[in-house]
Amino acid sequence: MAGRILIAILLLVPTVLFAQMTVSSEFPVAPEIFADEPFNGCEGLGFNGEGRLFATCNRALWEIGSGGEVRHIVDLHSNLGVAAYGGRDMLVADFGPTNAFQNDRNNDGMVWLISPEGDKVEHSSGYGDPNFVLVFPDRSYLVSDDATADIYFVGSDRRPMLYSTAVNHPNGLALSADGSMLYVAQIFASIRPVVADNAIWRIPLVDGKPSRGADLAVRTGPNGAVDGLAMDAEDRVYIASNGEGKIWRYDPKNNEMQLIAEGMFGAASIAFGVGDFGEQAIYVSTTRSKGRGGKIFRVEVGASAGPLYR
Repeated sequence: MAGRILIAILLLVPTVLFAQMTVSSEFPVAPEIFADEPFNGCEGLGFNGEGRLFATCNRALWEIGSGGEVRHIVDLHSNLGVAAYGGRDMLVADFGPTNAFQNDRNNDGMVWLISPEGDKVEHSSGYGDPNFVLVFPDRSYLVSDDATADIYFVGSDRRPMLYSTAVNHPNGLALSADGSMLYVAQIFASIRPVVADNAIWRIPLVDGKPSRGADLAVRTGPNGAVDGLAMDAEDRVYIASNGEGKIWRYDPKNNEMQLIAEGMFGAASIAFGVGDFGEQAIYVSTTRSKGRGGKIFRVEVGASAGPLYR
């Protein structure tokens, strides 16, 4: 959700990398434009249980076919994160009528449950600025609020409960395969004034709950504004660095960082392909950053998705 902010700021943050940088003849690879028109800004991106791709663009939810064709589903207040929920539906985060970046603090944000046919119901509400949605194996889910330090937990009663305040301005979330580690992208250092950040944090979990505070895992390059996260089958973390327009891959096993692809200004969300979309590729949405956002890219990464729950 960084695009509208990064147009104006893209301020420098420390460039210290705690991970070892690796060089490979395979990477970085050149991204391919998969879908463009009629978008001028996209954010959330994900596949439902049927293997259909959905994205939030131009304040609406869209389906994107395997050939890059697009279909409007339903209008929204904003473009935020999506996650599969059940066999067909998607959870879609929405700031609501106001947001803390342009207005005062509020609680009019919500997470919608939306079908491919456009049926839209409010699944949970009372957030300030909900951004990323991560579903657990039992169909409970987490929601990050990037205007605060809040990550919420939503159980069967659909009432958001505060889960963690360990990471300031959290955005993307990713869960290790064994459920013992939650990775969190810190997109901002502050929002008044807006200052971008480039830190990826890890929170140890026991029985799905934080066992202590967050540890710094790695930083990307300058102007990172780290956004969406995804995990592959080898438990490596893919990082959308919005301000850099790059995708990084962090391997917790050896503490190595690899630049996977670049040239995607406003890189926001990451989704591994399924079925006809190719299971060795990721798809990347881009925001309005630098006026060149709104595209969906495809990047061959030679790896498949880690466990996904819905």
